[in-house]
Amino acid sequence: MAKKVQAAPGRPGRSAAKTGRRARAITAASTAAVALIAVTVTATGAVAQGGAAESGAPKRIGAAPRVPAGATVTGATASGTKLHLSVNLAPRDPQALTDFVTAVSTPGNVQYHHYLAKGQFAAVFGPTRATIAGVSRALRAAGLSLGKVSPDGLSIPVTATAAQASHAFGTGFRDVRLKDGTTDYLNTSAPSLPADVASSVTGIVGLSSINTVSSHHSAVRRASRHNSAAATATVSGRSSRTVTPHTYTPALCADFTGSGLTDGTDYYSPGKLAGAYGMSSSATAGAGQTVAVFELENVDAGSIAAYQSCVGTSTSVSNVYVDTTAGAGAPATDGSVGVESALDIEDLIGLVPGAAVIDYQGPDAASATDQNVLDVYQRMVTDDQAQVISTSWGECEAVESSATANAENTIFAEAAAQGQSVVAASGDDGSSDCYRATGSTAKAVDDPASQPYVTGVGGTTMTTSGSTTTQTTWGNASGGTGGGVSSRWAPVVYQGGVATTTKRAVPDVSALADPADGYPIYFQDDSQSSSPVPGLVGGTSGAAPTWAAAIVQANAGTACQTNGRVGFLNNALYKAARSSYPTSFWDVTSGDNSVYATGYTAAAGYDEVTGLGSPKESGLTTALCAAKGTAATGASTFHPLSSPKRLLDTRNGTGWGLSSIPTTKALVAGGTAPVKIEGAGGIPSSGVTAVVLNLTVTGTTGAGSLIAWADGTSKPATSNLHWTGASQTIAASATVKVADDGVVDLYTSSTTHLIADVQGYYTSGTTGSKYTALAPARLLDTRSKVGISTTSKISNKVISLKVRGHGGVPTAATSVVLNLTATQTVGGGYLEAYPEGATRPTASNVNWSATGTTIPNLVVVPIGSDGNVSIYVHGTSHVIADVSGYFSTSGSAFHTVTPLRLLDTRQTTALGAGKTLALQISGRDAIPSTGVKAVVLTVTVTGTTGSGYLTAWADGGSRPTASNLNWASGKTIANQVMVPVGSDGKVDFYTNSTTNVIADVAGYIG
Repeated sequence: MAKKVQAAPGRPGRSAAKTGRRARAITAASTAAVALIAVTVTATGAVAQGGAAESGAPKRIGAAPRVPAGATVTGATASGTKLHLSVNLAPRDPQALTDFVTAVSTPGNVQYHHYLAKGQFAAVFGPTRATIAGVSRALRAAGLSLGKVSPDGLSIPVTATAAQASHAFGTGFRDVRLKDGTTDYLNTSAPSLPADVASSVTGIVGLSSINTVSSHHSAVRRASRHNSAAATATVSGRSSRTVTPHTYTPALCADFTGSGLTDGTDYYSPGKLAGAYGMSSSATAGAGQTVAVFELENVDAGSIAAYQSCVGTSTSVSNVYVDTTAGAGAPATDGSVGVESALDIEDLIGLVPGAAVIDYQGPDAASATDQNVLDVYQRMVTDDQAQVISTSWGECEAVESSATANAENTIFAEAAAQGQSVVAASGDDGSSDCYRATGSTAKAVDDPASQPYVTGVGGTTMTTSGSTTTQTTWGNASGGTGGGVSSRWAPVVYQGGVATTTKRAVPDVSALADPADGYPIYFQDDSQSSSPVPGLVGGTSGAAPTWAAAIVQANAGTACQTNGRVGFLNNALYKAARSSYPTSFWDVTSGDNSVYATGYTAAAGYDEVTGLGSPKESGLTTALCAAKGTAATGASTFHPLSSPKRLLDTRNGTGWGLSSIPTTKALVAGGTAPVKIEGAGGIPSSGVTAVVLNLTVTGTTGAGSLIAWADGTSKPATSNLHWTGASQTIAASATVKVADDGVVDLYTSSTTHLIADVQGYYTSGTTGSKYTALAPARLLDTRSKVGISTTSKISNKVISLKVRGHGGVPTAATSVVLNLTATQTVGGGYLEAYPEGATRPTASNVNWSATGTTIPNLVVVPIGSDGNVSIYVHGTSHVIADVSGYFSTSGSAFHTVTPLRLLDTRQTTALGAGKTLALQISGRDAIPSTGVKAVVLTVTVTGTTGSGYLTAWADGGSRPTASNLNWASGKTIANQVMVPVGSDGKVDFYTNSTTNVIADVAGYIG
């Protein structure tokens, strides 16, 4: 007998007095985000050691910044230059944080809207005390002065001179004169820390003072018909004026209504805007809610008061100062400083006057550093006072440092875990977000709108005539909505099947932004008046707080009050778009964002111009405030479908795209396809624990793999299907746990079209059938007259296979589990298995695309009334069918588990030719130690050294003559197996040629 081995458990800116920083000019055009300098050059060189207290080779973190285009190096930075830094730490378990955010923000999940309590993040997901202590020791040993660790534990403030930072982080500093004449400094190498603490650090922010974070609003025009053509109106001399208070009305006071301009054409009053988006208009809208705005400038309190008098509101507006103090910085009196703050706050006052507004203010943008920006965001999140955060400031993503981006990402993940919604303006330079920063017209997007845990908000043009309101993309020669594809962030699961792009697409949604029909505000311009003056302004800076207001109104509604506030909304947004797009969104289908270069064009459904579109408040509230799901758990019984049903086919849009607008684009590499299971294809709308799918990739573009798992849970480190090159068609069966929301996710590592056919499903009830495992037996082999009277290959014919009464299948069996193999194929083709006497289905089970292919697949097939199963051969091939079990009224129930890799011989030693390997099943992961009768595995062979086969059976029994996998040399093949488990809790694998074997568990019978 062969030797057996045991397997081991396996924007605009403003004029400002220069104090060593660049000034920002106001232009008539809508403004754009400008950015930090890209970090692309890896630093090298010696690293100053921090002392004997911290050993280990130094390790560089991130990369060094490049000198900005047009800048000149002027020399070394003065050693006494003071630096305000932060050493940013990773969460203790980044994947656990990701999983938690996914769960609490996925409708239907049992944890939906069950957020962390205030102050809880540090103890649950923040770095451990030991990690913080270790990094702190290393920093002190390097001679640095530390501040108090942030409440969430994610940031250690550091104050140092350039000389001290140079010693501690192994980098020099140099001054650069920018093309506007301003002088800044930057580090010459990537910072380093001792290796034993460097892995806990995501980046060090503040080593460069180059920063051009700016707001995304247009220049202000006066609210009067005779001045409306001017981008920025002026008047002769100065005057004093007051706004007479009046009772709340969603319209406006005489400063606007008597201006000669038309509400709904030249501007949108709060009432008109709310009406367009289905939002309510009342003095109490948003009552009980708090919304925070991010600002890097002073706000003029008199302008806010004038607006409140005009609208008739008494909204609470408070200030929190971060890295600055009240009265510090440029005063909001020149018609530029304070405009962004006024727009953000006044838009919110008009739409949600019942809510409280907190203005989180950092240092002036003209002097703010990356660290100041992070400090403000972090304070907004750790305070956890506001349920919604709105930011209309940003920078070109492509030139932002990775340290800053990573730190932001963790902060926004923390916000999501706490149930805080974050919305961000997508920029006003169309598809060329870096234009004002670098002069480049290349496609680029804005940060933080592109951050995965942020809802990016684009801009539209809107006009109302009578009862008809039209909306198009905001985009012209003077500005346009930012949008495109991220250069940093991978495709996000929530955009799967909607934004079929190779990385995260921006924006997610949109709202009014065109300054030609924009937002009425009051602002202070001492050159015009000693009192606030009425004006009109636009930009995506208006669209972001408009969406914030929509979320606030949802939070204040009965449904969210019952089921929990919206929190991170992208998962629910895209889910709503897939299921009820016309109900929840106003699709914007015309226009483009080609401002400086050819950009993107709006189309039906999602586009990189206006995202999903603008809100329809009623439908969105229903989607965003849904109740949490109820998971179906426990022992499950099987329900076969009389004929396979196709749930997904990316080639023709079946189950792919928005509910009313399918797409026929392939699933991109790294993308995810969510597949609705419950309520689809004859499957019940609840109670489903798992589904048996036949998954097919076709039109492949290169080698790749597929992973299937329950939506709203972590993507497992397992696999279900593999392919080895382009232009292949290959299928595999998969039993997949169904999430609480009734959806499963399919991920592919390379671009391909994807098909999913359901064969049956499991429910937690007892009305289905149970499984009985058999010792594998061969029922059909056309090569040797087994189950058929010929040895010829079958060409375009149906094989009638006797099942009941054969191979241990009793007459009471209702469905049979067969391993079908096509071998010695000629050209391309497929097999279809179905109950004899039934109409042949349109779904295939085994596919091949070339001559000489050997390919298996597990199928679950209802048995015909005559006890037979039909196998249709399209093309030419020999066919093998091995039975491994059956379903009937007797037998044992199925139990789902979270997919887990139980075996991977690539980590140890390949399974040799003629060798048998025993794999422990019972007692592993969630599998009980006793009572397991069979296990459902996906078995993969890879690194094959020749043609061969694999057989799986219960340990302790005789090796059967049937096979589970068959392959040709050099191929990677996966197949699902349902194999009996021995009395010792093990299964055996035998291969007749040397290969690596991988086994991933999906569930067990017991």
